[in-house]
Amino acid sequence: MAAAPPKHTAVFAKLLARNLLERGYSEETIFRGTAFDASLLSEKAPIADAADVLNFMEQAEVLTKNDLFGFQLAQGQDIRGLGLVCFVGLAAPNLAGFLVNYARYARVVSDVLEVDVSKLPETGTVSWNYSVPANVRRRQHIEYSSTLFLNTLRHYSATHLIPQRVCFGHLRRDNIAPLEAFYGCEISFGEDHNSFEFTASELELPLISADEQLLKVLQGYGDQVLAEKSREVPGLVFEVERIIADLLSSGTATLDTVAAKLGMSPRSLSRKLAAEGTSFFRVLEDLRKSLSKTYLRDSDLVLAEIAFLLGYSGLSSFNDAFKRWTGYSPGQYRTT
Repeated sequence: MAAAPPKHTAVFAKLLARNLLERGYSEETIFRGTAFDASLLSEKAPIADAADVLNFMEQAEVLTKNDLFGFQLAQGQDIRGLGLVCFVGLAAPNLAGFLVNYARYARVVSDVLEVDVSKLPETGTVSWNYSVPANVRRRQHIEYSSTLFLNTLRHYSATHLIPQRVCFGHLRRDNIAPLEAFYGCEISFGEDHNSFEFTASELELPLISADEQLLKVLQGYGDQVLAEKSREVPGLVFEVERIIADLLSSGTATLDTVAAKLGMSPRSLSRKLAAEGTSFFRVLEDLRKSLSKTYLRDSDLVLAEIAFLLGYSGLSSFNDAFKRWTGYSPGQYRTT
């Protein structure tokens, strides 16, 4: 039996839907083609499949025709709606304590959010990623949640905190200036992680919400929740997608290679994928198709570079495949 899809808080999806209602969009329009319906609006602490949550905000970008939708929606908001994971951070004595607690208890609200503070003492860096298939778009969600995150740190440190550096894993080639104006620094896109970098003195900034007694109570509760929360084993398709994504640019994303990395024979892998209603070739093609659209839409990579990153032997092979998927050549798709 396939593992259940990993879950993620849908609190942000709920806020997004309410915002769209306030803008005059109907419930039917907002939820059409998504995994949600109007019941989301009345749920107190909604949880849903992680991929559905991330996709919901991407579809809002399409609906509003605004590729800064997530970033703009987050203006003036904070992340207290997440509940425990936020409040246990806010009760810490300083900014570093907030980050450490947030990383520790992130799994309370998400099976896929991985926060790393191991480099915090040395370089002042907190980084995070979402453990979802590479073809799940997440730009809007990341820009929304990152803006909320910085809003929160600024408010509760009573400073206009400016990171030394900001990195995002997704690509963006347009409308970068508004983001950099808000964050106050240059942003690097297309990195292998999302991250903020702060100075040692910034990490020591006291929080106006610090409460030692409350911190102890919330940490105790958080530890109990984590102890009760079991982590689902990633499904086979997700594991295959992850390995293929790592191997694509080397041209070694073959059935034999992926099966070997999973410790099984090619025949066993094919049989197990068939049981999940797919095949190795379909997973490979779907991933290439999704990544190619992202590269063409959100980067300035030349077509030959995209073909290389997708593991094609030459540009003509990529052109043929893309035209088969979409009916357009890569160049035509980029200019539409």
